[in-house]
Amino acid sequence: MRVAFHTLGCKVNQYETEAMKEAFVSRGAEIVDEDEVADVYIVNTCTVTNIADRKSRQYIRRMKGVNPEAVVVVTGCYAQTSPEEVSALPEVDLVIGNGLKSGICNKVYEYIEGKSVDNEVQVLERNNLNYYEDMGLVASSESGMTRAYIKIQEGCDRFCAYCLIPFARGPVRSRPPEEIVAEATMLLDAGYKEIVLTGINTALYGTEAGFECDRKPEEEGMKPIELIISRLDSIDREFRIRLSSLEPTVVDKNDVERIIRFDKLCHHLHLSVQSGSSKVIKAMNRHYTQEDYLDIVKAIRRFDPLYGITTDIIVGFSGETEDDFEESIRTVHEAEFGKVHVFRYSKRKGTVGEKLPDEVPGTVKNRRSEILAEAADAAARAFMLKNLGARHKVLVEEKQMINEREYLVGYTGNYIRAYIENDSSIEVGAFVEAELCELMEDGCLARV
Repeated sequence: MRVAFHTLGCKVNQYETEAMKEAFVSRGAEIVDEDEVADVYIVNTCTVTNIADRKSRQYIRRMKGVNPEAVVVVTGCYAQTSPEEVSALPEVDLVIGNGLKSGICNKVYEYIEGKSVDNEVQVLERNNLNYYEDMGLVASSESGMTRAYIKIQEGCDRFCAYCLIPFARGPVRSRPPEEIVAEATMLLDAGYKEIVLTGINTALYGTEAGFECDRKPEEEGMKPIELIISRLDSIDREFRIRLSSLEPTVVDKNDVERIIRFDKLCHHLHLSVQSGSSKVIKAMNRHYTQEDYLDIVKAIRRFDPLYGITTDIIVGFSGETEDDFEESIRTVHEAEFGKVHVFRYSKRKGTVGEKLPDEVPGTVKNRRSEILAEAADAAARAFMLKNLGARHKVLVEEKQMINEREYLVGYTGNYIRAYIENDSSIEVGAFVEAELCELMEDGCLARV
């Protein structure tokens, strides 16, 4: 049986797709590219925005178009929040929600063998998403044999006014520390050099009622996210740890100062601000101010002036004025973000934001999005300029031809893409000390 996947959205979805692939391979299936003819197509969807929903529908139709006789399975957050809408699509055979992805392989085989009914829908209510779904130890990675993701946490209880994810992913559930360390050890044994800790809201790791773990004396007083970084940091191998994100709704300046001190932790954090306006942040039901956020940034930069910080910003949230938007622009420049993911706000059914007044016109959202993207590019360029002349440890991930010259390409610890002129003595998967010496289109030229 030939199986193809298409994954939309977050790193958690990517991780779960890898786990599903491994389940099919263990049953003898062949994993093929989504553009190839397959017997089964699995679309792992996202529902962060209306655009994400639309992209999910487009890929469902596209994959069925490659082989009209194939079985199409839709899973992920769009399937979880809108199962009837997804099931009504004529291309869809099975709809399976979050919390049930570990059983998709068996369900597909049952369907093909005639043991399941057409258009079957299996979706758990949010209150029944009350356990961490064990998908085994996942050995695959995003980037060859260099960088691998480990999912440490599931769910969110913050209920930001714009966000459907707490409904799509359920309450907070965390993975036992010993399982995380075991998966990391397996990945390091296989040759991976960067472990990325990911979750729906990684800062909430271990915060749910009933979460327990045996603590060593030196771990007393540590918050769970700090504890798991500490345990990984103590593994005696050459590798680095990267946090996929931290939420200022959960952690403050003091928390971050404790987290960033570990030797193996990359000097890069994705710290979502969502808006530079304290008024808009409050309307979004996020519990910090612009000043609180910038205090975190200043603490990080005191630790390391070249620390990389990336973020997400929504433009056009209901009630956002020109002055509010200008505060977002100011925050971008003051924080010197290495990268900003810009989103145009779209109302999501069932959220608090759906009923808020003073909706921002689409033309205004588009204009603000363009202005913010330009400011973000300028900030990223300024951050890279500050790094010129500095030496960084680069993890080489691939070889790439540019203008008939071959480069070794990878990322610094502070998340700058580095291009090193090819050196036959350096292999993909190696750490290399290199000096950033010149700006390139999407990174820096580096010399060993």
